[in-house]
Amino acid sequence: MIGAALGTLLAFTAAKAQDTGDRVTVPFRDASKPRTLVVKLIQGGITIRGYDGKDAIVESSSRAGSRRRERTPAPAGMHRIDGAAGDVDITEDNNIVTVHGGVMRLTDVAIQVPTQTSLRLQTLNGGAIVVESISGEIEAENMNGAITISNASGSVIANSMNGKINVSLDRATPGKSMSFSTMNGTIDVTLPSDIKANLKMKTDNGEIFTDFDVKLDSSSHPPVVEDQRKTGGRYRVRMDKAMYGSINGGGPEMQFVTYNGNILIHKK
Repeated sequence: MIGAALGTLLAFTAAKAQDTGDRVTVPFRDASKPRTLVVKLIQGGITIRGYDGKDAIVESSSRAGSRRRERTPAPAGMHRIDGAAGDVDITEDNNIVTVHGGVMRLTDVAIQVPTQTSLRLQTLNGGAIVVESISGEIEAENMNGAITISNASGSVIANSMNGKINVSLDRATPGKSMSFSTMNGTIDVTLPSDIKANLKMKTDNGEIFTDFDVKLDSSSHPPVVEDQRKTGGRYRVRMDKAMYGSINGGGPEMQFVTYNGNILIHKK
């Protein structure tokens, strides 16, 4: 029964995509319940914007020259007719809309969702992740590209291997931990002025700046003696290079970690 229902849903989605080109409207099943959007791309960028509506509106497009396979030259006197530009599959199940794409070609997706929607976003190559005007739990992971989140409320987990992280929160969920990390890039985060948090801040090749009144704590994180079974019997002490502190009396942990870049923590 579940397989049949999913098959019907996929067929319905495919038919809508054919009817409307690269713009598909997908209804959330129950507007009174929490909504989640999941986007997983192999190649491409992701843009999410909150709006005053009830459905997910998905637009997709492929960039010129992004096909992996060699294109067959057109025979003499003939021209090529290309199919739809997008390369996405879309499903909805239990108020979770899932978008997969960018497998055979580099595909960008731009999606509008109701403002009160949680997000789980992931792309590997070829584009940035941009989120605007969303209130919910936001998880964003980009292997090779920047992450920009603005005019948001809720909580954020943002991770990039190679790219800048820029986040601005109007309001934060009380008691919710957050994390911002990148291997190569600056972390620039703006937080509400009244937020309560314990901070962990670490940059190997960069500096840390803030206009919050941070109470630093260097006494509660002693060196770590590693398990000798994992070091070939050698005695090894690992020094914690992170800086710890609290703002507004402390609260849930917020991590800011970059290896090559600065950390900027702004008061909104």
